[in-house]
Amino acid sequence: MSMSGRKSSKVFLSFSIISLIFLSLISASSAQIIAPEGPGIEWEKPDSHRLFLKGDASSPFLDNNWSSLTGQPIGSIDFQKTVGSTNLIDIQSAPLTENINFNGNITVHLFASLDVANDGCKFSNVIPGSPLGSETKFLVSLSLGNNQILTDTETNSIVMEESFTLAHEFLIDVNNVNATLQKGDLIGLRIDVIHDCAQTGVLWWDTYDATTGIEFKGELIYPELDQTVDPNGIIRVEFTPNSPWGNDLYISQVLEVIGPVEWQDMIHGNADENTRLDHFETPHGIRVDELNRTVLTWSSQSRLSPGKYMIDSCYKLSDQDPGETCDLIGVLRFEVLEPEPSLLNGTWAAILIPLSIIFWIGISMKEALLPLPAYGVILLLALTTLGPAMNLPDIDFEEPRFEGASPSFSLYEHGESQELVEFSELLSNYDAIVIGLFTPSSPYAEIQRVDFEIAQKVIDDDVAFIQIATGEGVNSLDLEELVNQINGSWPVLMDTPDSSVGKSFPSRASDSVFVIDSAGFISSWKPGTMSSQSIEDAVESSYYGSGNLPLDLLGLIIGTTFLPLVVLAMPRGDKYEIPDSPLIPGAGSVLTLYSSSIGFALWALPISLLSILGFGSYWLYIEILLSLILIYHGISMLIRGGIKEIEIIGKVIYSKLPEPYQIWWKENKFLDDMYLGLWIAWLLWLRVPSSIPQAIGAVGRSGLIGFLICIIFFFGYMLMAGLVAVIFRTILVIVGDFTRILGSLSVGLRPRAWGLTCAILGVWVLISILTGPLMIK
Repeated sequence: MSMSGRKSSKVFLSFSIISLIFLSLISASSAQIIAPEGPGIEWEKPDSHRLFLKGDASSPFLDNNWSSLTGQPIGSIDFQKTVGSTNLIDIQSAPLTENINFNGNITVHLFASLDVANDGCKFSNVIPGSPLGSETKFLVSLSLGNNQILTDTETNSIVMEESFTLAHEFLIDVNNVNATLQKGDLIGLRIDVIHDCAQTGVLWWDTYDATTGIEFKGELIYPELDQTVDPNGIIRVEFTPNSPWGNDLYISQVLEVIGPVEWQDMIHGNADENTRLDHFETPHGIRVDELNRTVLTWSSQSRLSPGKYMIDSCYKLSDQDPGETCDLIGVLRFEVLEPEPSLLNGTWAAILIPLSIIFWIGISMKEALLPLPAYGVILLLALTTLGPAMNLPDIDFEEPRFEGASPSFSLYEHGESQELVEFSELLSNYDAIVIGLFTPSSPYAEIQRVDFEIAQKVIDDDVAFIQIATGEGVNSLDLEELVNQINGSWPVLMDTPDSSVGKSFPSRASDSVFVIDSAGFISSWKPGTMSSQSIEDAVESSYYGSGNLPLDLLGLIIGTTFLPLVVLAMPRGDKYEIPDSPLIPGAGSVLTLYSSSIGFALWALPISLLSILGFGSYWLYIEILLSLILIYHGISMLIRGGIKEIEIIGKVIYSKLPEPYQIWWKENKFLDDMYLGLWIAWLLWLRVPSSIPQAIGAVGRSGLIGFLICIIFFFGYMLMAGLVAVIFRTILVIVGDFTRILGSLSVGLRPRAWGLTCAILGVWVLISILTGPLMIK
């Protein structure tokens, strides 16, 4: 082999060996990083903590603030050559604020030098360690509460030279210290000196590089980091800065909410920018826990979706090197779970209704067999009910009513007066109500106070503002500061011990703000807090129906709400006949619009009157009554194919029509259109329960102009309901004879099948109210 070949082989071999060594080092270092595998918390704490000698020669003291001063130290004390030892320092720390059990080592650091920059002591050190020597040493006594750790223990001996710029360090190490200290105990430090040199010595402290004091090498602080996520996905972070030296040990903190990420990626400083959801520094609030400890709190504005998250926290401590960024690191891993499923949701109703109709068809087929297309129409009806069924409220224990009136309450005001505040009285006396819910010691209580204060100045109308403390652990003592700041501008109420009022709201017992209109219905709400501008806009919107308008009925056509009308609006089978006498153009559509509007009004008029008269505080019971009426309508349709009361009213109204119209438009067609209007009202209630009460009731209670507007709105709803019926009738006519034939074949079956559907829908809503909001009360 040539010389160049041997050199190449050696180079390649050397490179391979170096690469293997490098890779093995990387593997070894990687193996030391244990990836997290689940929820929990991990702390990276400092190896040691310190108490520094501070003050001046006349009044020295101990504290835990590492000085960053450079140049000549602030603190110093002189000592001279004497016979025996001379006391320099005899001090005690401030009382401890926490009980501690210290296991570890202790080092006492002393920095001293001569007050002149020469080697005089060195030249006079004839025989070191003898009367002819010039060495310096210190005697240290240290006590931790009742535990005497050091008693006149000598440091190392040094022949001092130089000045403060290169001060000598004198040390005493004590290993395996096991001491228990109680809250209120003192740490005592006594320093004596034996100085054999004729030149003046100086003990220095209170600068960056002269850290005279006590170093505790072991675990001494036990901080706590916790989080809670409310039902709305808003996270609340709490940090308890436990320390035997008090909360001042923690200078600053930076916390970040990160996620969703996988467990193995939850390492400090390892998050991508797009996963950083929130950034906290200055606390949003401060509370005192049951152990009388200070707790710093933060709340996020953003909602957390189900997934895995971490709180990456970094803290700066006063007794650590000022040059470091993070002295204490805490990583809290947690998971936001999917909401627990309800006992029954709308999907089950969507399954139950078709199955019930199929079962009913099977029973009816035993008595008489109809043509198969008739059963096809009924199955189509069952499919069209999937839309209304999917929008039904969930059935679950203590589930609040998400669509409807505000929960009613009667709570006592916190303060000297302790007056009873009732929701019904608020509705009678104010045009709107702004309610702020907050949990114990939540930072949102103060944020709500500021927003309410600004909104109260901007809104000139008669609007009531109240705050309600809800949730677990509500304590009247926690409300004192808030009540003092509010200073009587609005009442602060305390929820019942079981938080029944807070749980009745859609946000449940969590931080949130609600704007209630004059009829008692929720106009707008937001988790956490609501800005003053948003409050003003929501109050203004509540005067005009909170966004509910008659035109919304036409908008619902393109959704699934009115799908059952595709089947219910099928004609009876009669062919279109030209009237014998001249009638107004489009007389058939006009009659359909008129009769279906009347059918809609039969349902909407009493609901409108009840809301205008201020029955909003009892609306939960009104909805129970409505559910019972829907069940009755369904059973009546199922048994006899009609509703007696509707038919009586319909026949009276039909009799008032001019005779040519009665001759051309049969009574059964008029009643069918009335029923269509009634079904439109029920379907609207199932989809948007607060539509009519807010658009008519709240508007009618907002003054004389509002009363006139609500009348216009009422007739507008009647007109739109009639127009919806006309649209469905027209579409089915345009399709042709096919729908007419199907309608004639199923004319006796459709009302009964729909009656069964209505009964099931009514029972579902009734059970959801009885097991949900009514049970909370």
